[in-house]
Amino acid sequence: PRKIPNLTYPALVKCVVVLMSEWCRMSEGASDMDIDRTFLKELHSLKDRLSDSMLVGMVNHGAEAFKNSPEFPKNFVSELRKLAVKLMSIGYSLVHTKDYTDIFIDLDEMILCPWAGAGLSFSHLELGLSTLSGCYVSAVQNTGLSSTVPVFDKYLRCVSNCLLVLANR
Repeated sequence: PRKIPNLTYPALVKCVVVLMSEWCRMSEGASDMDIDRTFLKELHSLKDRLSDSMLVGMVNHGAEAFKNSPEFPKNFVSELRKLAVKLMSIGYSLVHTKDYTDIFIDLDEMILCPWAGAGLSFSHLELGLSTLSGCYVSAVQNTGLSSTVPVFDKYLRCVSNCLLVLANR
């Protein structure tokens, strides 16, 4: 089975609590929680509306200030482009409840390991995630995608919190 190296139980619990508070709702007439299937459908439908090239364009536009800044590694913006595409790829794959079993492993293998392998720090990740949110919101304001902002924001907020917990383990 796939595992996340050095994942502590408290870190896993924090991530699960974040996921449950953001993406779950109480079942009608029951005392347990279910994944919000409407949210899953809306998140998956973004795949048809957001191409990888659109995501890269959003990052290019929103991260312009970082490109020539001596405070940031030269590869920051290119890694931010990859981060945007990979994050959405993970989100698009969350179609069924069973797809959640590997989300933390996917975040570690597809996001955290390549980010660290590119020589970027935890603080760069934090800034990159907040930049993605701003890039998306500003890029879709004048398009027909403005209705997707709440879904994107809900997804990115939860995944960002989990990534920051996993990165700081």
